[in-house]
Amino acid sequence: MTAIWDAAILNPIFNVLVIIYAFIGNLGLAIILFTIIVKAVMIPVTLPSIKMSKKQRDVQPEIEKIKEKYKHDQKKMAQMQMELMRKHGINPASGCLTTIITIVFMIAVYKSVIIMTNGSGIDDLNNRIYFQNFRIDSQETINTRFLYLDLAKPDPYLIIVILSVILQFLATKMMMPYSKISEKAVKKTPGKTDDIIQSMQKQNLYIMPLMFFFFGLTLPSGVMIYIAVSTLFQIVQTYFFTGWGGLEPWVKKLGFAKTKR
Repeated sequence: MTAIWDAAILNPIFNVLVIIYAFIGNLGLAIILFTIIVKAVMIPVTLPSIKMSKKQRDVQPEIEKIKEKYKHDQKKMAQMQMELMRKHGINPASGCLTTIITIVFMIAVYKSVIIMTNGSGIDDLNNRIYFQNFRIDSQETINTRFLYLDLAKPDPYLIIVILSVILQFLATKMMMPYSKISEKAVKKTPGKTDDIIQSMQKQNLYIMPLMFFFFGLTLPSGVMIYIAVSTLFQIVQTYFFTGWGGLEPWVKKLGFAKTKR
């Protein structure tokens, strides 16, 4: 199984990083460009999920009306919400395949960065490289220095870690449809359990950044650069296709341009 994983997924992605590094000669910049290229290639895969999130946000006002109208009848509320979703072609489970593919690629990219930064032997690296011209000389060492960082070690000042945490928080917040009415409806509902999805989103808003923080304490800074750039790309991509989402009230307070619809 490992051999299939390496041959079909890991090694092809690893070779992209190696080729970029060969041309640039700087591992930190290579990781940044590599991340952007991979995320750009993944747009057709992630776009359906983003569009589905936009659909969910677009019907949010109607969902809020249902919550308010049936706040004392949980069964009827759930039934009406499901009917509304079917009417607008919203399938919450439709993003599962996209999520699985995204996770598989993310693991492969993560492993590729690890292989380049964890001091693997040159022979081990060359065994994964397809093209003779890009293989590394046995006397050569990969320079893992980038700015103040040793890409093979955790960030000593936690700057990249904190940046990754902030970006993850913003990315998660963007995926949440903003609604004061919805929050009020939840508070008025007995038990405050009328919106499980909203509750899970709020938990993820803090859980994911915390996970990134604790991972960042031990992960090589090269991997954290990948995570930070990847998350920033996600934020830009989400804004381009669906707008500010849950960040909308913050954007308005800061006086930014009109929100995207």
